[in-house]
This record gives sequence, C-alpha cells and structure tokens, in this order.
Amino acid sequence: MAETILCAVDDSDAARQVFDTALGLADAWGADVVVVHVRGSDDAGAEDSIRARLAGAPEAPTVRLVEGSPAQAILELVDQEGAAMLVIGSRGRGSLRAAVLGSVSRELASDAPCPVVIVPSGMLSAGTSGGAEDADASVVCGVDGSDEALAAARLAGRLATRLGCRLVVVHARQNLSAVRAYPGASSATPPVTGQEDAVRELADQVLKKAEAAAGIDAVRVVEPGPPAEVLEAVADRERARLIVIASRGVGALRAALLGSVAGELPLTADRPVVVLSGPAAAVAARSAP
Repeated sequence: MAETILCAVDDSDAARQVFDTALGLADAWGADVVVVHVRGSDDAGAEDSIRARLAGAPEAPTVRLVEGSPAQAILELVDQEGAAMLVIGSRGRGSLRAAVLGSVSRELASDAPCPVVIVPSGMLSAGTSGGAEDADASVVCGVDGSDEALAAARLAGRLATRLGCRLVVVHARQNLSAVRAYPGASSATPPVTGQEDAVRELADQVLKKAEAAAGIDAVRVVEPGPPAEVLEAVADRERARLIVIASRGVGALRAALLGSVAGELPLTADRPVVVLSGPAAAVAARSAP
C-alpha cells in the first residue's frame, strides 16, 4: 500500500505551488497525495474553490475538508492518514495565514510526527520533480552534531536517493556574526575561538557522523556564519532542490522552527525547506535499521 503525503492548502494563489511540490515528492516517494483544507465559517464552496486552484494538475487531487483549530485539525488528519510527509505553504490567508511566523506552522513543524515541507512564496520552481536540467541538483542538510540533526541527515539521504540528487551536509561554524545572530548558541558545537586545528576537527566529526547517518556519500561543507545565511548560500551554489533541517538541536541550529533558522529560511529561500520535528525524529529513530 502506497504511503500518503498530506498537502495543506488554503484558497490563495500559492495553493498550486504547494500542490505541485507535493506531487513531485510523491512521485519520488511512490506515495499518494491527499489535499487538506481547513474550512472556516465563511468557506461555502471551499472544495470547488480548491479544485479550481489546482485545475490542470497532472492528476485530480483527493480533497479532504476539515474543521476546527487549523494546526490540530491537520495534525489529526496526519495521524489518521499515517502521512509520510506534510507539505504546507510559508504564506497564505485564512486558516493558514502567516504560516511560518504564525502559530499554525510553528505548531505543525514542532509537533508533527512526520517531516514538514514548507514551500516558500515566490519559489522559482516546484524544485522536486527532476529532469535533465537538474542532473547536478542536490539536497542540502544542515547539521550541528545533535541526535535530531543526525535524524535529519538520515531523512536527507533518503530524499537525495529517491530524487536522484547529490547530498550536501553543511555545518555552519560559529563566528562572531553567528553568535550575535543566535545568542542562544551552545558551546557544544565548534567554538568561535580556540585552536584552529581542534575546531576544524570538531566540525569534521560533525559532518562525518552526518554522512554516516545518511547512508550515502555526501559533499561536506563547513562555513562560518549564521546558519540560515550559510544554508541559503550553499543551497544556491549546489543547486539544491530541498534544504533539510531539524527543528531542535544544539548550537547555532538550536530550536530551529521555534527560533530563527527555520523561521528565516522559508521566508527567504527559493526552494522548499524540510523540517524534522522532535516527534518526527523520534519516530524515525524507532524505525531506523
């Protein structure tokens, strides 16, 4: 039986972009796509409106209308469907308005028992469907040495394999700029100061562990600076289709979705950002070989 990718949309122009991203992932994952819309009190004809937004797609979507608190209604459907992934937009209106910086997406990305794929508004392309022009494309994964980041690396390895992409694991090494941007950064990651050889060795160990967790060969990148800026720069340079991060970790990537890294990335990146929550990381750890 095929897995399910749940695609949460509103009736904004971004709905089609979010749906196309879900379709691209579903094709690579061998999954079915179910579209969910949280219906409000003034949403008469909501299903027809959503179907109109998605008209012309390669396949007619299965649309589920739910009611209630948006995040909780979507999370309940994630559980009911046993969803392998949840795809949402970074901006919209109605029940999903303000996605990444609002309470709905924070709750989804911190509590969902599956990876949450956040599709930024204004994205250049769906970014996940493949093609000859993407032969050198990659999946970029930010890592910081935490167990959650290792779970994210495992997910990134699976995504890279199924999408036919290279894997690039990235550690944003702390510097003064990173510390100013992320004052909660932990000394558990390579420090701002110290013996250069020792700092480099610590960073290399972080990347080696991430590559081993991913289970495939990876390009290893260490660059100093704020993680969101480093991940964006590497993603641009490496033709990334996706950026993968954990929602909780240590150091400069700590508390991603609840802090600044995943709050920034979906607003500024031109490709989907995949966030692995603490619960999703725990589920992945239980199912890991």
